[in-house]
Amino acid sequence: MPHGHLPHKTGISRCFQAPEILQLICAQLPIDRTSDRQRLLAFALSCKAILEPALDRLWFKIPSFRPIMTTLPADLWKAERKPGPNSNRYTLLTLQRAVTAVDLERYIAYYSYRIREVEIGILKATFSAEAWQGLQLATRWTPGALSPSAQRVAWSLTTAKQVAVPQDALNQAFPYFSLFLGPATTRVQFTFDSGPPDIPLKLKRLKLKDFATYSATTPFAGTYLQSSSWDNLEVLRLANIPESAIPHLSTLPRLASLEFWRLSMQPRHTYTQEHIERPPGHLRAMADNGFRSLETLRVTGDKGEDVVAFLQHLSPKNRLRVLKCTLTDHSVDIDHLILTIRLHCNPDYLRKLVVKGSPGQLPTSYEESLNITVDGGLNIRPLEAFNQLQTLSINLQSAVNLTVGDIAHIIVSFSNLIKLKIDTRILDSRFPTIDHNQLLELMYNLPNLKKLGLRFNATLITGDEVKPESTIRNLPPAIEKLWVADSPIYSPDAVGRFLAKHCPKLRTSNVIHPQLDHNAMPSYVPLAVYHRRWKAVGIQ
Repeated sequence: MPHGHLPHKTGISRCFQAPEILQLICAQLPIDRTSDRQRLLAFALSCKAILEPALDRLWFKIPSFRPIMTTLPADLWKAERKPGPNSNRYTLLTLQRAVTAVDLERYIAYYSYRIREVEIGILKATFSAEAWQGLQLATRWTPGALSPSAQRVAWSLTTAKQVAVPQDALNQAFPYFSLFLGPATTRVQFTFDSGPPDIPLKLKRLKLKDFATYSATTPFAGTYLQSSSWDNLEVLRLANIPESAIPHLSTLPRLASLEFWRLSMQPRHTYTQEHIERPPGHLRAMADNGFRSLETLRVTGDKGEDVVAFLQHLSPKNRLRVLKCTLTDHSVDIDHLILTIRLHCNPDYLRKLVVKGSPGQLPTSYEESLNITVDGGLNIRPLEAFNQLQTLSINLQSAVNLTVGDIAHIIVSFSNLIKLKIDTRILDSRFPTIDHNQLLELMYNLPNLKKLGLRFNATLITGDEVKPESTIRNLPPAIEKLWVADSPIYSPDAVGRFLAKHCPKLRTSNVIHPQLDHNAMPSYVPLAVYHRRWKAVGIQ
């Protein structure tokens, strides 16, 4: 019989010519040992009809990186023999030139698609970090580029398994696991030295960022967070969370900082003003040890009710020090949010409270109601219980519209304020009900106040004003930054003298006025005129 051809004289021999039969025969051949693979390769080269099914079997499972190494151009590599653990030696392939897509054409077109299992056994050769990076770059970071049809991937790059390759070389290979993890993979096996629970147990900071649909993060985050006790987790940032996961989240012993940037949930309770004097029963029944280490909470939601829903899971005896709420929808009911903050935050601990809208230019498209009152606005009186506040900032499209009475209450209730910023991001057709006299009252009677922002009537300022009689302080105010919002102003020169006299630490560059789109309004509109005048204020 001529070499390289199967006999074909009998019916039985003709059966062996059928590709399906050859495929079945080759699929039964052993491939686990090196000697098995060597015999299979020799068998594949013995006959043209057997070549393809034998190669399918040979490449069905790759036990190391060597099959890839041997099919790529030899001039890519520089092979170095390196000392390993236990007096063993291994081969490290480093790059002699950049890896290109052309270098991978033969491997990808003829071999890679045959791989069904990647099971990394005991390695005697591996790639350098630069070589791994070159392979990833040449494949354009495509997941599974080196084994696109692999259904099972087992990755055991630990010193317990690998006796020849040192830990640092194993660590360099591990980040490139995705080169083998393709769209067909349904089974994955990791081997860690630390054991499965060690990663969440040691982790201190975690951010889960999802680019999929709005609700995609919720089930994953809930399941993932409930999979461990996260004993050392201190900082958690994620878009959203299912309400069912919050009880587990509240048990994390060291969770100090929590952030949601797309929170969406419905509140369980509705509060009224009467609940401040007579708290509802469910507040008294809440466990005191929930979120026991939480100090900072940042929440962004479309509606105030999104924030309310999460706050209702906080015990009134929590130790929250910083609460920052960002609301992306301007047409929201803020009164319920303020009541919820009052009932679920602890006045003994809260030091910073920020409630604001989305950043950016003032929303000039906002349409004010036709029927308004002179003193109508958000009621912030429930917040007066937080007498340890150092920062109070409320800046929404809905105005607080501070009154003379509000200023008196702020001075009495918030004597520790360092920063007070209210209504600096609104457009309001009404003249402010407070003027420079209330501004002086605040500055002289709050000794720690350094940053101040509010709407006030600056049209009556002459520059000759003296400190208020109500103050007992001889030192001038410590104001270093002033936000003026859309405050009416007539004389930039008079205002400049006023500020120079009463705010000696304030610089012109720190008098902040809102950014306006002047193309959206004529220059004679009062707001545009005020803006030009504030820009002209100079403090000598």
